[in-house]
Amino acid sequence: MSLTATLALFTLLAIASGAYFLAKRIKIPYTVLLVVIGLLLVPVVQLPALSPYFGFLDDLVLTPELLFYIFLPILIFESAFNMRIRRMVDSAWSITLLAIVGLTISTALIAVALFYGMPLIGIEIPFIIALLFGAIISSTDPVAVLALFKEYGAPKRLSLIFEGESLFNDGTAVALFLVILAVAEDGFHGASTVIEGIGMFISMVVFGIVVGLLMAAVFSRALRRTKANEFVSVTLLMISAHLVFIISETISHHGLFGLDIHVSPIIATTISSLFLGNYARHILSPRTDTYLGKSIEHLAFVANSLVFILAGILFASTNVDLGELWVPIIFTILVVATARIIAVYSVVVPLNFTHLEANIPATWRRLLAWGSLRGALAIIIVMMIPENFTVAGWALDYSPRDFILALTIGCILATLFVKALTIGPMIRHYKLDTPPLLDQAHEADLAIYYLLTEKNRFQIQKTRGFVRESEYKELKESIEASYQRALFNREKLRQKYGQKLLEQSLRMTALDIEEHYLKELYVNEEVSEKVYRKIKGKLTLQCEKIEHAQLDNINPSLYRDRKDIFDRIVDVLHVPIDRRKGDTHLQQQLQYYRAQMIISRKAIKTLDEMQTQYGEPVFMPEVYQKVISLYDKFKQAAAEKTDAVLAEHPTELAVYIKELAGRSLNASGVRAVNFLQQRGIVDEELGHEIEHRYSV
Repeated sequence: MSLTATLALFTLLAIASGAYFLAKRIKIPYTVLLVVIGLLLVPVVQLPALSPYFGFLDDLVLTPELLFYIFLPILIFESAFNMRIRRMVDSAWSITLLAIVGLTISTALIAVALFYGMPLIGIEIPFIIALLFGAIISSTDPVAVLALFKEYGAPKRLSLIFEGESLFNDGTAVALFLVILAVAEDGFHGASTVIEGIGMFISMVVFGIVVGLLMAAVFSRALRRTKANEFVSVTLLMISAHLVFIISETISHHGLFGLDIHVSPIIATTISSLFLGNYARHILSPRTDTYLGKSIEHLAFVANSLVFILAGILFASTNVDLGELWVPIIFTILVVATARIIAVYSVVVPLNFTHLEANIPATWRRLLAWGSLRGALAIIIVMMIPENFTVAGWALDYSPRDFILALTIGCILATLFVKALTIGPMIRHYKLDTPPLLDQAHEADLAIYYLLTEKNRFQIQKTRGFVRESEYKELKESIEASYQRALFNREKLRQKYGQKLLEQSLRMTALDIEEHYLKELYVNEEVSEKVYRKIKGKLTLQCEKIEHAQLDNINPSLYRDRKDIFDRIVDVLHVPIDRRKGDTHLQQQLQYYRAQMIISRKAIKTLDEMQTQYGEPVFMPEVYQKVISLYDKFKQAAAEKTDAVLAEHPTELAVYIKELAGRSLNASGVRAVNFLQQRGIVDEELGHEIEHRYSV
């Protein structure tokens, strides 16, 4: 990195930051605008008047190493770490089939269509080049699409299927590409080449999964030892993706223990990040988790910004004359779009017929087929082709790499400037932007509490003379109108869908409260990790039943099912969970019942405060009473079991009860320090010093 290249890096980041706000204002996808800016920067900075001042922007080059080893691991980690594995399992068939079968079908269709179709427009290309391009362009990029899905409120499961497919077909596409590239470089030798290629592909997938799990286990163990220091924990997680990626790539190049092993770094990083995000994330305190989430989001923003703006610069400065190749580019764009449609329908229609998972509606199929953007990964893969790469029978003036790059650029630009800009109108046209009923009911309840709080605070400000009479009257009418509208919306939902929907909403609120206080108990070491996982599993299963309106079908003793993939792997391998020693089975039994008693009581207390705080009920009285009565039973049952354990083993638990009391007291001190920090009375350093010096 030269001085001017470094200056170019930070200048482009500044431009990308400004582009983010501009994209919001003009309502186009942020990544699309970045590519436009990159395309325009090259001719603009080459103007005689500007070149002496901005010519340094050409010094930052989008190299394969920069893309593959720096940007790609960040993008994989951000997506996989935040993806909930349980929700993925619900759509596992569609995600897996689209990522593997769909990608393979698309690759084959593109290769055959280009090989037999290009001669019709006067261009002859070897089949291996068509196959190589098919592997490059068949993987989807979720960045722009998911941003639009989120903005327009597309169904969550549709977004999950799209993101899951994009995440897993990254590894599949690169593995397939490397196999085809190896065949292209070494030549085709019949059945032996096919067998060797299939073996290499399977090896990359299998060893990618194994290496990913092993590395995730190492980082999980390290997190347990560093959880007291949030900066160290966050640093470990943020570098985990790059370490897994580079170690996997090193094993692929140099082998392991003398064995020639092929490992997909993308698959390894994906599996590792999924494990850390779903199994090990709970080790972090809520504050650390929030800090980590923001940090990862920021890193992904920086990586995406640089990839897309540098991609625009690359497209504009390529040596290939895209104008001369406009006919094959347009033909290829049509072929790729058609292949995607066929691949999606070839997978989804039979899947719907078998009923292996919930049905994928026709409108979703159209969005899956149309919303398949190409972006960062396609750029990364095509840059991995050696510049001196060639194959027998190549007769064009351009090198195979430049020709494939031209086709890739055309397809990326077409998906960004045509598909990305039409996804929003499609979502609105198919009426897929309506939030789920449970979300509407939940929002209505919380909006009522929010507006009651506003009314109360505004009245206090008026009483204290902070607001003049004229302003008070106008704003009070506005708040009251919003409050009445929220009440009306909730009543409309009740009349149309019944009171059970509002009970679902309140039960979800209660579960959120329980999870919050359960995490507090774990962070304060009042429950072990094993007990925390068991109760958290129960709450998760209850949440899913409530989401599906199965309130009467909840098994209170169940805490794990087939979706807990990583938990089952840990159990099968007999990996010890807790680092803390000395917790006997009896102590963990006490923790289990005591924790459920505490979180039930906290749920009752919090809901009661919300319901009675402002003199007007937040929740519908009948629903509120039903949920409170239910939680009273939960609390009573847990209290009785806690008392029974204490009564049966008073001597064995006497010392431990005192220890738990000390930990509970320490939690009160932590809350006091947090209160002081929030109000600026102490800074973080002084707060930690007070905790360390005066905690019990």
